[in-house]
Amino acid sequence: MKKFEIKSLHLAVGAVVILPMLLLSTAIASNISSTNSPVQDQKVAQKQQPVELLLSAEKRQVSRDESGAEKISWNSLPSNSQVIPGSVLRYVVTAKNNTSRNMRNLSVTQPIPNGMVYVLPSATSLNASGSKLEFSIDGGKTFSTRPIIRVRNRDGKIEERPAPADAYTHVRWDFGETLQANSNVMVSYQVRVK
Repeated sequence: MKKFEIKSLHLAVGAVVILPMLLLSTAIASNISSTNSPVQDQKVAQKQQPVELLLSAEKRQVSRDESGAEKISWNSLPSNSQVIPGSVLRYVVTAKNNTSRNMRNLSVTQPIPNGMVYVLPSATSLNASGSKLEFSIDGGKTFSTRPIIRVRNRDGKIEERPAPADAYTHVRWDFGETLQANSNVMVSYQVRVK
């Protein structure tokens, strides 16, 4: 069994927070005025920041219905949960704009935790149309929408191939021009425990 812990997030605008299982990065370049209704959330959160980041982790449960068809459900994982190799976890990050102004240039970066492998192509923007999804295979130094690796084939020629899942080190969502005032965006990705 492997243990992990979800801790409270503490974030200053423009900072990077590194926790054992989490890296969240935000960059906010400018603000413009607008108003919307606030969204409530009961999950792990950091308080009193212009952008509040919430993290939840869920474990995939596979069962069969009466007809034998596979049924997948997601169960929340509390802090200090233990998981076994082969388990699939889904991390959900919610970025909430707690101000009455639109936020610009918000991005969220998540590492693939040590001892886990990214599940291709599981990263999604649950309610963020127009967000750009990128991946890193070099520890977060560079990002690409489709990471590639170079390999030498049997005849000595070097060819490019899509990076395998175990090469992925980070997932990043860029929300572009605006995160509306008093609104939120949700993103998720899945990993398999080695």
